[in-house]
Amino acid sequence: MSIGNTRRGTTLVSLIANDVTASTKTGSAVDLQNYEGDLLAILDAEAGGSGVTYAVKFTESDTSGGSYTDVTSGAFTTTAANTASVQSLIVNTDEIKRFVKVVVTVAGGSGTGAVSVSAVAMPKYG
Repeated sequence: MSIGNTRRGTTLVSLIANDVTASTKTGSAVDLQNYEGDLLAILDAEAGGSGVTYAVKFTESDTSGGSYTDVTSGAFTTTAANTASVQSLIVNTDEIKRFVKVVVTVAGGSGTGAVSVSAVAMPKYG
């Protein structure tokens, strides 16, 4: 498959919109029913201030309004204090529940920084 076919066959999914984050933030539920295979998630976090770190993870549920639990191997590496970070993480949509949310936990120090999580996913073919 050429890169052109890959580009046309993938969808960009926003899991946490780029925003200044000062405390724990949970993204909206994303329905994975129309996706298959690996989802490539990208964390982009700016330095948050003295001592500030970000712990970012996927959670999953069978229903959008249900109880969410952590996705096994679904966490980015916690960022170093006051350090910008760009990371990628692959989550297999075939091996997790139908709905996911991304949770950003801010810890340590004072200050804020912008954080976003986006993903590239492969739609199912009918």
